[in-house]
Amino acid sequence: MSPFNSPLSNNKADYLIECLKVDNGNVVLDIGCGDGEFLIRLLEASDVRGIGVDINQACIATASTRATERLRNGAVEFRHGDFLEQTFESNSFDVVICIGASHVFDSGEMAYPACIDAVTQLLKPGGRALIGESYWKRPPESEYVEFIGEPVGIYQDHQGNVSVAESLGLDAVCAVVSSDEEWDAFEWSHYRQAHRYAAENPNTPAATQRLERSRMWRDGYLRWGRTTMGFGFYLLINGT
Repeated sequence: MSPFNSPLSNNKADYLIECLKVDNGNVVLDIGCGDGEFLIRLLEASDVRGIGVDINQACIATASTRATERLRNGAVEFRHGDFLEQTFESNSFDVVICIGASHVFDSGEMAYPACIDAVTQLLKPGGRALIGESYWKRPPESEYVEFIGEPVGIYQDHQGNVSVAESLGLDAVCAVVSSDEEWDAFEWSHYRQAHRYAAENPNTPAATQRLERSRMWRDGYLRWGRTTMGFGFYLLINGT
């Protein structure tokens, strides 16, 4: 399973960290940080301070353990809770990261623009954002949209994600997308995990249901998703 819970390889994560070019003394915020792996790697590479927020308590526990093992004391604070219930001052962060978590800010078509608005408010002038967001590689078949269900969470193509961000005041200076190989590794890892859980918990309803759901998603990915859904990482600068 991807350590970043997104279709992102180690090499591409290293490239994105290099592109962010954080400076010593910067303060970084990671919204929807999950297990904290991307933020921890960024802090390992620089003398900066970080805050990670996620609503999943198990993820925050894992992130905190990893930080204790790998980072200097005080380098990062991981907070469990709803990001919208946190209090942060405007223009207080040098870098804001939000990978696959725009739904934190709104639902449906408004989620991504609301995310960009919120990130812009949090960034210092000249600050940098790294946003990870899905996009359509090609117009989706109606069966695929029905399969995903509403809200599908994807409303632009790759260029559209850049255009929305720039229309709301951020300047895109780098964008990379997940490769087929990264998508395959990400999707198949989920199925393997469900398969392993079923083997370890034979004939239990929870394991059976989990494996059935995972198999259904795997088949949908092979039929539609692999050629239709993309994931982009957008490096944006606050020019204000």
